[in-house]
Amino acid sequence: MHGRVKVRTTAEQEAIKKVERAKKVAQYKAAIDLVINKRKEKVYDDELLLVTEKMVLQNPDINSVWNIRREAFQYREWSHEEYLDRLRKELTLTESCLRGNPKSYSVWHQRCWIIDHLPEPDWQTELSLCAKCLNLDERNFHCWDYRQHLVKKAGISDAEEFEFSTTKIYNNFSNYSSWHYRSKILSKMFPDESGELPIVADKHKEELDLVMNATFTDPNDSSAWFYQRWLLDYSNPQPNALWRVKITPNRATIIFHGETSLESSNLSLTTDNGQVNGTWSSYNDEKFSKIWTATFSELLDSSCSKIFIKYENEDYNLFKSDNAWFYKSSHSPIDKHNKAQLKEQMENYKQLKEMEPNNKWAILTGIFLMKSYDLVEYHEKILEDLSALIKIDHLRANYYTDMRSKCIMDYELHNLWKNENDTEINSTVDLSNRNLTIFYNEQYFGLFEEVNLGTNRLGNSLHRLAVLQECKKLSLSSNSLKNLKGFPTLQNLEILSLRDNQLTCLEEVLDLIKRHKFVKLDLRGNPLCEQSDIIDKLSKDNPDIEFTTD
Repeated sequence: MHGRVKVRTTAEQEAIKKVERAKKVAQYKAAIDLVINKRKEKVYDDELLLVTEKMVLQNPDINSVWNIRREAFQYREWSHEEYLDRLRKELTLTESCLRGNPKSYSVWHQRCWIIDHLPEPDWQTELSLCAKCLNLDERNFHCWDYRQHLVKKAGISDAEEFEFSTTKIYNNFSNYSSWHYRSKILSKMFPDESGELPIVADKHKEELDLVMNATFTDPNDSSAWFYQRWLLDYSNPQPNALWRVKITPNRATIIFHGETSLESSNLSLTTDNGQVNGTWSSYNDEKFSKIWTATFSELLDSSCSKIFIKYENEDYNLFKSDNAWFYKSSHSPIDKHNKAQLKEQMENYKQLKEMEPNNKWAILTGIFLMKSYDLVEYHEKILEDLSALIKIDHLRANYYTDMRSKCIMDYELHNLWKNENDTEINSTVDLSNRNLTIFYNEQYFGLFEEVNLGTNRLGNSLHRLAVLQECKKLSLSSNSLKNLKGFPTLQNLEILSLRDNQLTCLEEVLDLIKRHKFVKLDLRGNPLCEQSDIIDKLSKDNPDIEFTTD
């Protein structure tokens, strides 16, 4: 037995570790008590600095301890030289902490604070530290943020940072942070005054060539693909212009392309009899909304020959159809741009797709390019590629099915608008049998009076139907609805079909009836209709509604 090292059992090891942990906890509690008491008494002496230094070296993420150390720098009456020396030592302390945890929010914040208080920081040393950290972990966003802080403080040129990002990208095309940093620098260095591109055309072409090289080198890496999306999927933000307006003798509805905050001060409604007063409210009771309505205190004179709206100092003339007045914008909300480059990119990535037929990024990029170039021309091809993606990347199948639904709805809306004449507003839309999984761009359905959404899968989009305040007849048959949670109150809805779903809760249906003025409700093919007295229960307080249950 002599000369042999005793091997401790697992139980012995656990017992030793337990004693060590208890000792550390006791030391930590004692240190915390000491620091808190000294802080209460405003005693920021050397003992406090020494104890807090040991604490952050053991655990650099205790933000309160760093706060106390900063207070010590404010309250201690050091000479100027001693103060600077202390700041430099604090830099050394944070560097030691970063070796243990290079992604500590608290430590990087402390280092920024030190740099802000040093009259003449050593910028080169700090940039070298960033370079070392990024060599160890090129996606350390704490370090990237710190570098941006240094660049701003030191007045380092965008050109130098552009070269730095280029070096990091050539070292590793998979460096997502470098691509992102590069996009920020380029936007400042080469802004496109026309607003059609994120950067000027010549530089834009160079960047497309660079990112194409990256995607062809490693087609499975996502970093370059996202950068390419920024280059190609850029659209200049447009002001929230009016899209459509409908005015009846007692009510007005205004639809915008984007979220808008509407107040009486920036919109007025005038007839040939004078200005009409009304209080505007959003359909969803939010400050920013795409649909706004107003109810008039007095009915409009149906003999009015002229009605116009003034919004943001622009006049919009309305035309009359039946017993209502309408306005419709002449432009599509989808802005097409840069078609020559889009076409070139489509051809290039068609080659990559042929080389890598199962590469999801090549297929997905092709879909975005086709959508941007011409959604109508490539509609069938887009749906075909989305079906392929669902099989190739089944973990994200729901994302692709929602994307498919959006493409279909954009396509159908385009065809509806194309077939309207200048003084016509469609009142019906049929999106049945499309296998839709999301109700998308719903504001563009705000003026339809008859909407058929049958044979889809819109169970998770019921809340989006709140825009259908003008709808009188709605079909949600065969949508696999298991409940009616989220179904909004639609003030004009008279006829509703919930046929062939999976509804089981009578209370939900009764609540729906209570919130509406139904004339007809179709519930056939739902499990709740198997109750023998279902008609009696439904009709008890609603004798005027026509119920269909079998």
